[in-house]
Amino acid sequence: MRLAFLSFLVAALSACGGGVNRQAADACMGEVASRLVGKRYDVDVGRLAGSAAPSAASTLQLSAPIVFDRGTETEYTQTIQCRVRLDEAGPAVVFLQFDWNMDDVRKTQ
Repeated sequence: MRLAFLSFLVAALSACGGGVNRQAADACMGEVASRLVGKRYDVDVGRLAGSAAPSAASTLQLSAPIVFDRGTETEYTQTIQCRVRLDEAGPAVVFLQFDWNMDDVRKTQ
């Protein structure tokens, strides 16, 4: 029942200029920024928000590529996996993971 309600809530708010999906993506990006202080990276936040899908009661799963050092010879890509809990206090990141793309590692060797 809760998952159905969350799905309805996500769909309803997504129609309003991003709504809860965008809030969840912004929460993820805040956590990314706190972990990557001093690093150069680029994430399509719209794509991150667009990937939002219910994963558990009051929780959204988001995923998108993150590009480090774009435009340089050390450029490489990973994927962000982020879970955000939604409640009255607002979105809260409960999980953040960076998935390595081994093809980029092999290019530098």
